[in-house]
Amino acid sequence: MSARPTSSTGESYPAVLGYHIVQLLGGGGFSRVFRAVNPQSSQHPQAAVKVVSYAPTTHRQPIDRRALQKEVQIHSILKHENVLAFLGSVEYPLDSTAPSNYVRGLYILLELGAGGDLFDKIAPDVGVEEDLAHFYFTQLIAGLVYIHGQGITHRDIKPENMLLDAQGNLKIADFGLCSVYRYKGKERTLHGTCGSLPYIAPEMNGTPYHGEPVDVWSSGVVLFALLVGNTPWDEPTKRSPEYVAYLSGELLRMAPWTAIGGDALSLLRRMMHPDPRRRSTLEQIQRHRWFTRENSLLTLGKCNDPVSLAERLLQGLIVSGDMQLALHSDGKRASIPDNLSLTQPEALQPRMGVGYQGIPSSTAQPALARRPLFSQLPPRSKAVGATQTEGLNEFTQALGYLTQASTAAPMAVQLTRFYSVQEPGKVANAVAAALQAENAQFTFEPIGGEEAELQEAYHGMTQNDAQPPSHDAKALSARGVRIRLGLVDRRKCALKGEVRIERIAELPPELHHVPHSATHTHSFVLMRRSKGNPLEWRRLFRSLCANANVHDLIARLHS
Repeated sequence: MSARPTSSTGESYPAVLGYHIVQLLGGGGFSRVFRAVNPQSSQHPQAAVKVVSYAPTTHRQPIDRRALQKEVQIHSILKHENVLAFLGSVEYPLDSTAPSNYVRGLYILLELGAGGDLFDKIAPDVGVEEDLAHFYFTQLIAGLVYIHGQGITHRDIKPENMLLDAQGNLKIADFGLCSVYRYKGKERTLHGTCGSLPYIAPEMNGTPYHGEPVDVWSSGVVLFALLVGNTPWDEPTKRSPEYVAYLSGELLRMAPWTAIGGDALSLLRRMMHPDPRRRSTLEQIQRHRWFTRENSLLTLGKCNDPVSLAERLLQGLIVSGDMQLALHSDGKRASIPDNLSLTQPEALQPRMGVGYQGIPSSTAQPALARRPLFSQLPPRSKAVGATQTEGLNEFTQALGYLTQASTAAPMAVQLTRFYSVQEPGKVANAVAAALQAENAQFTFEPIGGEEAELQEAYHGMTQNDAQPPSHDAKALSARGVRIRLGLVDRRKCALKGEVRIERIAELPPELHHVPHSATHTHSFVLMRRSKGNPLEWRRLFRSLCANANVHDLIARLHS
């Protein structure tokens, strides 16, 4: 059993309300998110713990304790099937009498979003099929109707803040920017620009605004992203040519708007009306003909067939090419097997990255009937109210190799990583050549020990070697190299992040059969975005992996 996570300064994390922290899931700045377990809990044997450290540092702004308290107070009162459950919180202030080796800070215990976030299921420039968009949009609106019924506006609605449970149902998460806009029947206007620029409403420009319309607008952008795999603009201001064209009506005559069906387009235009007074309300959205359409996946607001849901999400990523590099090795598409049993542990290993190719990609086009990916499942209950503890985890089992457990602050790394049997220096040079082809600016620097905790996110596979082999990449350390990069995306917006190329002693079990020397040094490659459109980041990753310099270095299941 691997050692439990500790802080970068060696401090330990205490048990939180009976839950023991076992694995780092992600985070950044002053907060980290961990998976925690409590075998005594019948409803939530696993949970997520968000740890906000109070340790002083010169590299960040002081923590806004009042904002943290507001987040906890508001989230704790929200109880709905489409809202991530708040399970409790514990604070260890700097002057706490707790053991001196404990990390001082706020510990927030949350429901574990076992299915990952919705963002990772959206294929760039493609989206998801319309029934899936309708499924998740329906659950999003149900959650918002409840939240607004409590007088609260979220103000940061986007796919990254929508997590999926073990059955694939949507859970609205991250209430760090929420606000009470109605109390005891009295409504107040709000101030301050909140959220991500592609999703914020145009009235959030420094003037007072109302709470419900801004969430409606953001939900419209989410629906657009689900339908076409992109955001309609980089920001809803006159600095954006797309938004200016939207105001004039010209954008509606261009792709991808022209690919959206009439009913869905009608709803989008009403939800994204520039004048919040004329924007659809949540009640009006629920009466719209596109919203009220039949959906075979929904029963009483919940998913009635998690395996089919997972299969269809996976199929969309394969057909779009977003997973193509992960699913073949010779540049050709293979047929989907008629039978793939999820009861076999080797069939779908959890936490696999882009290097995994256990399921060949489909030869079928989107318009053609799909062949079943998972046809040998044991009989399963269709009970809508079934819980995880009853063994109904088909969604996460089927989609598990795409996603790793995540929660209110997940790292969206599921589709932006791969393994290589080559040493880090060779991989770094190949990635550098691919970045040059993308006209990116980049610098090399060694990976130091200041981020030791992040090794937990790589499932304990990264290890240090005594000396690195010869290489050409600059600043390569014994652990590997970080490539910091920046470029301009297709909308002329800044896109920044890093490529971490870590030295590992051995490949994960699903790649053990790949021909390589037992003493060879291998690499784990992870791309992490710091600024810019997440879908553009995914698109960049796909382009880098398709580059001839990188393509041949990716470890694949089929040789």
